[in-house]
Amino acid sequence: MTKSATFFASAAVLLSSMSGTALAQDKGALEDLGKYVFFDKISSPPRQACATCHVAKHGWTAGVAGVNKNGVVVPGADPKAAGRRKPPSSAYASFSPPFATLPKTMTIAVLSPEVACTNGFLPLCYGGAFWDGRAEGRDKPFKAPPNFTGEGAVAHVGSEIFSSLLFEDAYEGFLGPLADQALGPFPNDNEQNVPDGRDHGLPGAEAVCLHVASSDYAPLYTMAWGEPINCRIPDIAFKRVALALAAWQHSDEVNSFSSKRDMAARTIDAQGREVLALPFSSLTPEENLGHDLFYGRNDSGLNPELKAARCNACHSSGESAFLGPALASKGDELDQIYSDFAYHSIGLPPNCDATNYDPDGGDAGILSHADPSAVYDELDPDATPFAGHFKTPTLRNVDKRQGKGFPKAYMHNGYFKTLEQVVHFYNTSVLLRDHVSCPPCTTAEEAMERGCWPEPEFNIDNAAENLGLIGDLELTEQQEAALVAYLRTLSDTLTVDPPKPFKGKPKGQGKGKGK
Repeated sequence: MTKSATFFASAAVLLSSMSGTALAQDKGALEDLGKYVFFDKISSPPRQACATCHVAKHGWTAGVAGVNKNGVVVPGADPKAAGRRKPPSSAYASFSPPFATLPKTMTIAVLSPEVACTNGFLPLCYGGAFWDGRAEGRDKPFKAPPNFTGEGAVAHVGSEIFSSLLFEDAYEGFLGPLADQALGPFPNDNEQNVPDGRDHGLPGAEAVCLHVASSDYAPLYTMAWGEPINCRIPDIAFKRVALALAAWQHSDEVNSFSSKRDMAARTIDAQGREVLALPFSSLTPEENLGHDLFYGRNDSGLNPELKAARCNACHSSGESAFLGPALASKGDELDQIYSDFAYHSIGLPPNCDATNYDPDGGDAGILSHADPSAVYDELDPDATPFAGHFKTPTLRNVDKRQGKGFPKAYMHNGYFKTLEQVVHFYNTSVLLRDHVSCPPCTTAEEAMERGCWPEPEFNIDNAAENLGLIGDLELTEQQEAALVAYLRTLSDTLTVDPPKPFKGKPKGQGKGKGK
């Protein structure tokens, strides 16, 4: 055999051996697979998809008016079943780091994130997914006795799903909390309710695998992974599908940064250069005042007293407000997520109208993740310092809805129905707290009419009000209105459509295309 023949024969062998590895890595196909799964009703009965609870045109959260106005919990595939929380927004969730890990957008920390999460009286935990962070995205569950037992974390998607280092190098950026989170809703009786099967220890694995294998879009799995989906190893197949969901939710289509505020931050000067200049020239004076109040600044000239609503203490993915004005975020970042990805208690009243509300066993948030066996005791609140702490939601798309009259619900229990109620609570929740005029089960609408607020569901010493962050901010009605105006600039102008029927080729659905 000649040298050239030997070369081409060797090359053919090499290419053949790489057919399931280097030649098959296709991020576009992986993202597209995730999008099809997101909109597919993989449930029992087949009436619920991820998109049922995370509706793009309504800010990636609940999209049923009656649900938002009343029980706030989206019913499961079994209409008689439901959980107890409002679905959080799924957009921009990909920016959340693994649990007890500092976000990449923050470079300065007084304490290491693992130490901060176990800091006795004032724990500050970052990262993870779900309202309580139980989708940790860590190789091993976070464990720090006595508060963190390591028993509350969900299953993890790790490097075991990669058939080679080439796949790992291509796709490892999608590992993390979102991939872990994607494993949860499918087998959950209160959500998609897929049946148990030969799951190899991972609930829902076989049912999800068989559904995807029989779908029209199954070729996308082969394109992404270099081999057909194999339901004889259902746990690996299910985890790969979960990674695909995470990949699409990392895409520019889901995280479009297309809000009015984003357009204002991308100001172009006369020379065609991008300028990050405050105040934002394309926002109204009221909106710029809201921005100033949000960050405690006076770029607009309308806040000479430097009134601060202190929103940026929690709703900023930039450097912490506690670092002072010289180091803290100014709010002009192009990648600002409006969440510190941390867990806080804001003294929220209970929503007695919420589905499955239990007056004797309130939803204690991250406490159920830290120690599933722990129970909040109002006589000894220091024993459970995490009680009532929930993850800071992003403010992006906080007012996005189809039609001005469509009702929204805010917070994990949907207690508030308008942004005006939310802002007024942050401004006056301590000042106007009155358990006589506003007894337990007073709604936010009733509280606004009566000029008072009910007691918190969890009275704990490390709540944000006891740190001076909320409750008596001395903002005027005009300033409250300016904050609401600014919050309304954070809604993306692009809206994702469901994918078209699969025709045999990846469409690049996750490449930033939207309506």
